[in-house]
Amino acid sequence: MTTIVYNAKSRSMLSDSRAFSGSHHPIGAKKKIHRIEAGKYKGSLLGVSSGVPGMNEFVTQWVTGGMSKEAFGTNEPDFEALLVKVDGSRFFFNNSPYPSGPIEADFIAIGSGCEYALGAFRAGADTLGAVNVAIECDPFSEPPIVTLQLDKSDANQPSMIGRVVRLFRKYRGTATQ
Repeated sequence: MTTIVYNAKSRSMLSDSRAFSGSHHPIGAKKKIHRIEAGKYKGSLLGVSSGVPGMNEFVTQWVTGGMSKEAFGTNEPDFEALLVKVDGSRFFFNNSPYPSGPIEADFIAIGSGCEYALGAFRAGADTLGAVNVAIECDPFSEPPIVTLQLDKSDANQPSMIGRVVRLFRKYRGTATQ
């Protein structure tokens, strides 16, 4: 269903992009790793793997909303996820709204290609190489590879574009957003 890895030393999360259709038939590409844009976990990175269509989006909204246990209602959680907070602490979810962690590991891999990625990393591959090996070996992982960088300095700051626009308005008065 996916390959998602996090390298604590480089503070980067990478994933493949294969959209899972519930079978071996690929249906396209989708985003599997996210930067949480609002709420208590703003700036955190989240990677979600699930065989249930729509679960990725549900879990992302759930984390953005603060991870209320009641939000799952009667739904059975069927996902694996990795949440990396802005401070670098790492939490693992496995079919439960209760995280395990913080996890102390330099390299964490989840999803159907996790064993391939972990093996490649331990054999000396860098993070990108580990995901490439998983894509080659796991039939449920495909390119393109997506990368997000954890950057705690910008977690609660306005975007760089927003700052430039505000500066331009202040000194020129003509910028539009």
